[in-house]
Amino acid sequence: MKSNYRINWIFNDALGIFLGIAVAAGILSYESQLFGQPGTAAEKVGGLGIALVGGLIAGSILAWFQWRILKRRYPGLSWTRWWGNTTLAFIAGWVLAIVPSFSYTGENAIQQVISPFGIPVFTAMYGSIIFGALLGAFIGFGQWMELRKHREKSAQWIGMNVFGWALGMFAIVLLGMAFEGQLSEFLLTGIFGGLIAAVSIAGITSTFFQKVEGTGV
Repeated sequence: MKSNYRINWIFNDALGIFLGIAVAAGILSYESQLFGQPGTAAEKVGGLGIALVGGLIAGSILAWFQWRILKRRYPGLSWTRWWGNTTLAFIAGWVLAIVPSFSYTGENAIQQVISPFGIPVFTAMYGSIIFGALLGAFIGFGQWMELRKHREKSAQWIGMNVFGWALGMFAIVLLGMAFEGQLSEFLLTGIFGGLIAAVSIAGITSTFFQKVEGTGV
């Protein structure tokens, strides 16, 4: 495979990841500022609904950027199944991310990342690795269900996504905690962290295309 394919993949995948996460995070942030922490059952259901919308949008954005490059290598790759599996994976991940917030009781949720369990806040960094690995597993497995039909020995796609997303989520949380301060600083570090995460994930998954069946390239 020519190296320009990997470059195109990294660019498109990173852009899809960054935009998808940015849009979904923006929706969740807006919901948090507008309604605060969910207290009643109705508010929790509403928050869950917004998480579903965020996951749908993020998954759709990522799926489109990925599919438009993958179809050049695998012309028979189904857009419907690729989109469906990717969005379902993102929805599952986003729900997993927002459900713990239903147990928050303080006014400032950022200061209580996992305090209801009696765990120091700084361990959110380790939690980000676990969440990233789970999200990567969801995405990797869902996409592998379609990708396996077009390439042999494609199970490595799952592992690459697990590692890539775990590293990416860790980078975002690490930067966010290291540069905690004013809102403008938080936004800048969030953007920078998102870019680092997106490029890292795209670079790791691009190794999947190092060798094409039967070419040795």
